[in-house]
Amino acid sequence: MEVEYIPGLKGVPAAKTEICMIDTDAGEVWIRGYSLKELAVKAPYEEIAYLLLYGRLPRRKELDEFSKLMRDERPIPESVKKIILGLPDNASTMDMLRTGLSAVASYDPELEDNSVEANRRKAVRIISKMGTLIGVIAGKLAGRQPLEPDPKLSHAENILYMITDDDHDEFSRKTFKTIFSLYVEHGLAASTFTARVIASTLSDIYGAIVGAIAALKGPLHGRAMEKALEMILPLRDEEEAERKVLELLARKERVMGFGHRIYKTGVDPRAKMLKEVLREFCDRIGDDRLYRISVRMEEVMMREKGLYPNVDFYAGQLYHLLGIPTELFTPLFAASRSTGWSAHVVEQQADNVLFRPKGVYVGKRGLGYKPIEERELGVETVP
Repeated sequence: MEVEYIPGLKGVPAAKTEICMIDTDAGEVWIRGYSLKELAVKAPYEEIAYLLLYGRLPRRKELDEFSKLMRDERPIPESVKKIILGLPDNASTMDMLRTGLSAVASYDPELEDNSVEANRRKAVRIISKMGTLIGVIAGKLAGRQPLEPDPKLSHAENILYMITDDDHDEFSRKTFKTIFSLYVEHGLAASTFTARVIASTLSDIYGAIVGAIAALKGPLHGRAMEKALEMILPLRDEEEAERKVLELLARKERVMGFGHRIYKTGVDPRAKMLKEVLREFCDRIGDDRLYRISVRMEEVMMREKGLYPNVDFYAGQLYHLLGIPTELFTPLFAASRSTGWSAHVVEQQADNVLFRPKGVYVGKRGLGYKPIEERELGVETVP
């Protein structure tokens, strides 16, 4: 019987989940029933993390205890810092993050316990330590000693501080928290699916998150922020922006930051939100060049290709304005999404079925084996 092959498993349901729904018609991402846009603006990241891991919003005492636990779990072993700092200076920041988290796993006393409660406890450790790992990487990039986590700061504020060595004003801290929160969860993206596949083997949650980081490193998934910003920063005005887009399209090259596998006929609601944040940020600093250029590029892409910008298009510009090095954009994506990944691992292992899809074989059959002495050079070689 012939099996239908669907490239990339496009549109194939792979899991039942209560975690996230992407409603393209309504322009909403629902996180356990709540609008991600609303959560990103109104809720601290700790509250969103609790919601994802426990399935409901916390009460005040629960949030206070959860936030304290996250602060207490931020420190990482000195030996892990030395591992990261000992990596080559030209190593990818995502490789540094992946290596660091893999090393952290060895110190977790519950590593092999895959019960729901143990997975939640380990998830808190992972989420909390991801920010510290990025802080160590930021110190390495800047050629300075890594900063220690500040227990007085919230999860998002602490990460921004450890990266930039700057307290920032309230508006900047709020801007960072909003962007960071918008990346917390987005359905069965490639990295999330990777985490669930690994979790389905009953491997530990650290292994699943490390695998997700590896998937996120790929340029077709997690590096669009970097590439979009590299394209935008050299542009001086709207006219140059339009020429740049038209040149890329004429060469049939991809315009980074536009298009999305999910949002085919509508705008990414996260991008729509960050567009307004960018406008407000540019107004505050008295320089609207990036906003004007972005709007013109958006107009040209809609006119020429019917494509909307995705969240990465605006997020990278805002991170840049906050003084965050481009090399840390994708690690920040991973740090935020580690909460969503963890929630999926908990859900997967709570009612587990091993992933084992079927491949559609298109190769040869019936070849007869010949001893090596009888084979002619170049015959039956694999191209």
